Amino acid sequence: MSDETLEPPLPPIDARTEAVAERLFGLKFALRKDDPKHIHDEWEHAADWIRDGYLRQAIEVLATADRTQAASADGSDYEERMRVEYRDLTARAGRLKGMLQRYADGTLDFEPACPITLLSRQLDVMDEYALILRRRARIERISLVRQRIDTAVRGSNE
Repeated sequence: MSDETLEPPLPPIDARTEAVAERLFGLKFALRKDDPKHIHDEWEHAADWIRDGYLRQAIEVLATADRTQAASADGSDYEERMRVEYRDLTARAGRLKGMLQRYADGTLDFEPACPITLLSRQLDVMDEYALILRRRARIERISLVRQRIDTAVRGSNE
């Protein structure tokens, strides 16, 4: 382990992991619509500690993706995948809603770099997606644990 970070050393990094890490790194430039060449140059010249952080994230993402793909290779567990997707979506949306509420109350302990209107729109889209998943689950007779995001004004019932 490193004395500075207490993180275990990185395992050998393959091209797939490197590519995912660069993609994760590039997401922060996505809203600015930076040129992919510029993003690649930024990645190539990033400090080692920045690259290590993104490589660790890439390792986690790929490990999770590999496990999920192996578990669902036969497609028979789509109902559980839908439940997990819905649960994850509503949890993330709930955290975003809480952050937006703290921002509105003036109790948020940081200033978001992203415009609040964009974050509010993201929450609206997440809520609409949750509604679509609930409708699909009802049609396919899949039982979802009902979790409402309860965002501002909604004009449709399920």
